[in-house]
Amino acid sequence: MTAPLLPHFIIIGAMKSGTTTLYRNLGLHPDIDMSRDKETDFFVAEKNWPRGVDWYGAQFSRADAVRGEASPNYTKARDFPGVPARMAQLCPDAKLIYILRDPVARAESQFSHSVVMGSLSPDLDRFEDSHEYAHILDGSLYAQQLERYLEHYPQDAILILDFDDLVRDPQSVMDQITDHIGVARHTLDQHGAKNASAEISRVPAPILRFAQSPMGRRLAGLVSRDLRDRIRGALARGASRKPPAFPDALRARVTEDVRNDAAHLRKLTGKSFSHWSV
Repeated sequence: MTAPLLPHFIIIGAMKSGTTTLYRNLGLHPDIDMSRDKETDFFVAEKNWPRGVDWYGAQFSRADAVRGEASPNYTKARDFPGVPARMAQLCPDAKLIYILRDPVARAESQFSHSVVMGSLSPDLDRFEDSHEYAHILDGSLYAQQLERYLEHYPQDAILILDFDDLVRDPQSVMDQITDHIGVARHTLDQHGAKNASAEISRVPAPILRFAQSPMGRRLAGLVSRDLRDRIRGALARGASRKPPAFPDALRARVTEDVRNDAAHLRKLTGKSFSHWSV
């Protein structure tokens, strides 16, 4: 019996920090096989872990390639605990990639994305004391997330990247990744890069909610990534939905709630993240 194909590297987050760009760029590398679904969520017990390793292996198609996937839910330990342990159990030698963004800006971006997707009400009354606020904040507590992985992986197995660098010099970030995972460097072709978030904001919210449901995800898995992109483009015909402005008081609350974690992250990684607001 043939052993299932497993990834050699995994992009573990963070959400709204460029993971889709990394997924797409790496998928263009001739020696890399990215998972069929951008977010397999396999190591999340509440999502696809029960589907089994054979399902996970079927996400990959090339035994001769360096295989990878990208699931930002892997660094949301508050709501999805136990991911690093499951990952280390199945892929103990995997190289991990964690791309980070100013934690306040990332939280604001996730809030806006959730409103556009229709999964979060734009009404901010009592938001700061809600489960949704805690969920969004958790994604910006990078040191807490990283420490859980360091219990199972050596520090040199985890490449820490900065979203600001991806925006400023995507080729340099790509070179860091290919060096980390052990494949030849590959020149990026930035022609035709798309703003997926702007397109998503024009897809009717009920369709987006269905796409995120278990049934919607199963149906999406039956078609290619390119076809899914074309379908999304065809559906993006409505008016763009605009989330409410992020209030200054809420931004100040997020800033205080992530401040200590950001300081600890700098000690853990030795990186300055000098452009961050906190």
